[in-house]
Amino acid sequence: MISGLHKIICCLTVAAAFVFSVYAPAVAGSPAETPPLLLQQNAGSAGAPASSSGRVPAADSRKTHGYKLQTVADSASARHSLHGRHALHAGLPVTITDDTGHTVQLQAPAQRIIALYGAFNEILTEMGLQDRLVARTNADNWPPAITALPAIGTHMRPNLELVAGLAPDLVLQMSGRKEAQQAVAELRAMNIPVAEFHAGSFEQLFSVITRLGVLTGTPQKAAHLNGNLQQRLEAVQTAVADQPQPTVFFEVRYPNLLGAGQASIVNDIIRFAGGTNCLQADKKLDRPSEEELLRLNPDVYIVQHGPMNKVPVPLTDRPHYRPLRAVQANRWMIVEEAQFSRPGPRAVTAVEELARYLHPSRFAPAPAVTGQGDS
Repeated sequence: MISGLHKIICCLTVAAAFVFSVYAPAVAGSPAETPPLLLQQNAGSAGAPASSSGRVPAADSRKTHGYKLQTVADSASARHSLHGRHALHAGLPVTITDDTGHTVQLQAPAQRIIALYGAFNEILTEMGLQDRLVARTNADNWPPAITALPAIGTHMRPNLELVAGLAPDLVLQMSGRKEAQQAVAELRAMNIPVAEFHAGSFEQLFSVITRLGVLTGTPQKAAHLNGNLQQRLEAVQTAVADQPQPTVFFEVRYPNLLGAGQASIVNDIIRFAGGTNCLQADKKLDRPSEEELLRLNPDVYIVQHGPMNKVPVPLTDRPHYRPLRAVQANRWMIVEEAQFSRPGPRAVTAVEELARYLHPSRFAPAPAVTGQGDS
C-alpha cells in the first residue's frame, strides 16, 4: 500500500516538474521581456483635443492627447505575445490572427521572409532580423542594404514564380488594397503562408510589431522595439502638452488635390506632434476641393514628396493658395513620403520632426527640413 502510494507521489512530482520547466519561463519572464507600452484610444476621445495638463504620470492610466497608455499584457496583443513564448518553450507551431481575420500558423518561427510592403522591412531591420529578409519589391530602398536583395515585382503585383522560387516560409502584405488580394490568394493556394496587417495608427503599429515578434520567434525583440518607440512618443507628448495645437493640412498629391484623413498614420503623427488635422473625414485619404481648402485655412501646410507626389509644387508657386494663412506666414514644409505616410518605426521620427517645426521653442535647435518655409 505504501509502496503504491510512493509511486503515485513520484509520478506527480515528475509531471509537476515538467510543467514548471515548460511554462515558468514564459510566465515569469525577465526584465528584458517586460511588455511594451501600447497606445489605446480612450472611448469617446476620437478627435478630442489634448488635456489641459498634458503631463504623463507614471501609472498605466497615463493619458496623452486623447490616448491612454497601457501595457501589452492588458491588450489583445498580449494573447499573441504569450502564445508565442509558450510555443517557443514547448516546441509548438507559432500562430497569430492577422488583421483580415486569417489565422496564420507556422510550423516553426519564420526564417525566410518576403515583405510586399516596405514598412515590414523597416520593422524587421529595427528588430535585428534583416538577415531573414530574402527579397524586396522593385520600389524598396530602405534600409539601404536591402537593395542588394533580389526584386520580385511590385507591391501589389509580385512575380509569383520568383516568390515561390525563393522558398519563403512567410510573406507579409499590408491590407486595404483590393488589387493586392489576388496575389495573396494565389500565394496561399501555393501553400505559402501570408499575413496581412493594417496599421492606420500607432496603436495598430505596435500590435503589428508584437505579432511579428511571435511569427519570428523573437517576442523580446518586438517588446524592446515597441518600448523604445513608445518612450520617444512620450517625450514629445510631454514637451508639447501645454502648447496650442495649430491646424495642419497634409498634402498627399497635387494637382488633383488629395489629403490625409483621420484614418491614416499621418493623422496620428500630426496629433502626437501637437497639431490638429484639419481634415475630419474618417478615412485614410480625402479629396477636398480647393475652395474647401481655402475655407479650412490651415495654420501649417505639409507637402509630401514621393511616388504619390513626385514633383511637389512649392506653395509660393501656386497663386490661388496665396490667401492661405500657412502661405502668408511661410508655415509650410516638404517631407519624405516614406517617413510620414508609411506606418513603420520612422513614423516616430516624423512625429519628432513635425513637433520641432510646430513648437520650436520646446526643443533644442535642429537642422531645417529641406524645402520648408521660414517660420
